[in-house]
Amino acid sequence: MFQAKSVTGVCLIVALCVAAASCSKSAKSYFDSGNQYVAQKKLKEAAIEYKNAVQQDPNFGEARYKLAETLVELGDMPGAFREYVRAADLLPANKDAQLKAGTFLLLGGRFEDAKVRAQKVLAIDARNVQAQVLIANAAFGLKDLNGAIREIRKAIEFDPKDARTYLNLGALQMAGGMKAEAEATFGQAVEVDPKSVTARLALANFYWAAGRAAEAEQSLTKASELDPKNVAANRALASFYISTNRAPEAEAYLKAVADTTKDGGSQMALAGYFVYMQRNADAIAILETLSKQKQTYATARTRIASIQYTDRKPAEAHKTIDEVLVQEPANVGALLVKAQFLLSEKKVDDALVRVKAAVAAAPRDPTAQYLLGTIYASKDDGDEAIKAFGEVLKLNPRAVSAQLQLARLNLARGALGPAVQFAEQAVKGQPDNPTARLILCRALIASNDVARAETETKLLAGKFPDSAEVHALTGLFQSRKGDLVGARKSFERALQIDPASLEALGGLVVLDFSAKKPADARARVDAALAKSPENASLLLLAARTYGAAGDITKAELTLLKTIEVDPSNIQAYGMLGQLYVSQNKLDLATARFEEIVKRQPKSVAARTMIAMIYGTQGRNADARKSYEKILEIDPRAPVAANNLAWMMADANENLDVALQLAKTAKSVIPNSPDVDDTLGWVYYKKGLYTLAISAFRDALTKTPANPSFHYRLGLAYLKNSDPKRASESFTQALKLDPKFPQAADARKALDTLPK
Repeated sequence: MFQAKSVTGVCLIVALCVAAASCSKSAKSYFDSGNQYVAQKKLKEAAIEYKNAVQQDPNFGEARYKLAETLVELGDMPGAFREYVRAADLLPANKDAQLKAGTFLLLGGRFEDAKVRAQKVLAIDARNVQAQVLIANAAFGLKDLNGAIREIRKAIEFDPKDARTYLNLGALQMAGGMKAEAEATFGQAVEVDPKSVTARLALANFYWAAGRAAEAEQSLTKASELDPKNVAANRALASFYISTNRAPEAEAYLKAVADTTKDGGSQMALAGYFVYMQRNADAIAILETLSKQKQTYATARTRIASIQYTDRKPAEAHKTIDEVLVQEPANVGALLVKAQFLLSEKKVDDALVRVKAAVAAAPRDPTAQYLLGTIYASKDDGDEAIKAFGEVLKLNPRAVSAQLQLARLNLARGALGPAVQFAEQAVKGQPDNPTARLILCRALIASNDVARAETETKLLAGKFPDSAEVHALTGLFQSRKGDLVGARKSFERALQIDPASLEALGGLVVLDFSAKKPADARARVDAALAKSPENASLLLLAARTYGAAGDITKAELTLLKTIEVDPSNIQAYGMLGQLYVSQNKLDLATARFEEIVKRQPKSVAARTMIAMIYGTQGRNADARKSYEKILEIDPRAPVAANNLAWMMADANENLDVALQLAKTAKSVIPNSPDVDDTLGWVYYKKGLYTLAISAFRDALTKTPANPSFHYRLGLAYLKNSDPKRASESFTQALKLDPKFPQAADARKALDTLPK
């Protein structure tokens, strides 16, 4: 028994030893295995074996070098960078390792370290061209242009027949503004190697940048002749012909690229070209093929949907894009295209849902953030729009389009400092962008920066003599300066260029009244309305004109038309309400709106006016019922939500409901000072005095001369234990209007405060 156990034990030990030997490979074995996988083009498996080798032996330099090479092929550049540097440290005599480590260090901005690697190579091989070029590029990175040129000339001395060093020198000369020298150097590169496609392309790019199109074309054509399948040459020729308005000639070269590479990107580019050429059927044929491949399915189908929509086939387009979103619900491109369709159909809220989904899927996508900002801006939600455009600038600080949007939004809300700042940034990024300069001019005029506004206005007028907007802006500036004759000429010139310019028309109307010529003002708006009877902004201008001319009936009818065209136009409601109050025609007005409701039971506009008239007559119960009915029809009706919230707060009833109503109004018309005032009043009644102060301040930012706003702000300060600011607010209210509705209460409050 004892012997049997011993034999069994020996067998077990032998078995374990054999198993251990089979599981434990040496670093060299892993390295050899990696080489075999590379030979078989199995790069992922090779990378694993090389990693095992360096794990077994961290100082195995050759394995690290091969791992770096494999990671480059796999597209893992950070990993390759790391392994090249470690390999170079372990293989100080390996020139290739030093040069590749140096190249990665150069690309990573570590110019001194790159220079050290190049110097190690030169210590081994004093005439190594690659090392000398690396030193030159490192010098350029260190802002030593002259040193870089000097070092690259040494590389040329080492090998005067290497065209690549001439190209390096030419690029450095271009960076230093030495155009004549650069041209000569690029020419030398071609002379040294007449068959070099790269040299021909570099010379062509020089000619192209210099505006010498004929010479650029000649050089590009020669490059293509040298290698008809060269992708870079064919792409360059296609770009050249498209940019020089010879797009039909680009087709052959784009097809050559697609045939050579046979990749999805090149096929997509060819399809895009066909769309540009309005050959949608050809584009769809390519995209249909690409949509059958998994990796290009979503992009291809999304582009097909866009083409269908352009071809006025919205039902097909929606079906196609919805199919993509069923397969890939978080596909950002598809979500944004769907949103664009919905925006075109004025389904803004539905579009917003899609864009929010795109932002959630890709929060660092500037296109999604920009569209989000655009939608919020269209909804007059300035705060959210500013937030979204701010995100665009975080992702791309040079995005001029976002800078312009932020300038506009800040200008609209009276934040003149930021408006000027963003407009200046846009002008700096694109000095020849007329929109950027126009917005800057407007911001400067609003800021009363007369000197700069005059300079910018004259600059614009000189650059864009045929722009209606520029002439209208010039007229605005001239009228501010008191040059009424010059202003009239500018406004008239703007209307000659663009008869629909409301800014110019409004400017002339103001000048007509200043000249005591109301008939001329009326004639202007009558003529404009005959051409655009459904333009809400024009209708509002016309109503003001008729009212100022004393034609109250015409003003009333025009305001009614404005509300019919744009039911959410709070300015029109306010003007009409004031008109009826001033004429004491409230019963007649009520009857007229009730007739509209009979014909159109869901008319929010008519019901809102009835409710507002009830409020003016003191019929609060009737007004409240009317607002409640309006909100049944449209839960987001802003005027009804705002006014009902005010009535509830004033009566100290249902304050939670009142707060929700006020917030609804704020979400729909966020820039209304009346809505801010209502929100502040609800907060005040709920005892949330800090929030009330913030809301009242927002209202005063937009309407600083409203004494009632100042009074309510004073009440909030008083409840928030800030008597000094309360006193200042009450005093300002009385200063603005000693007889405003709450004047007596303001004086009583002041009497109780310490002097």
